[in-house]
Amino acid sequence: MARFQCFRTDSTGVRWRLLGGNNRVLGVSVRGHVDQGAAVREVDAIREDAADGRLEFERSTSGHWWWQLSVSDVAIARSAQGFARKIDADLAAKRFMRRVTEASLDSSVMVFQPGHRGRLT
Repeated sequence: MARFQCFRTDSTGVRWRLLGGNNRVLGVSVRGHVDQGAAVREVDAIREDAADGRLEFERSTSGHWWWQLSVSDVAIARSAQGFARKIDADLAAKRFMRRVTEASLDSSVMVFQPGHRGRLT
């Protein structure tokens, strides 16, 4: 079962990511939020508005393909990794879109900082 997970880093505040049933990252938030509540509100919004979103694909200078989801011309989600082929990026984006509405929300906040990794409750 897919789930949304909020996480904190040193520089970007609280962000969210969508994990698949196998714990692979399907997509991440584009921007950071001041607190977990703001990140959760964006998760709720993406659940409601993802079907109306626009998927875009971009090839980076390294040659990898990345997808990005925009709603009302505001970027809200992107791929967590680059893909060697555009078709693979497209399949990953579709996987993300299928899981968004069914995903649960993990209530904890993961912490990713140098020298510290774990959950905050």
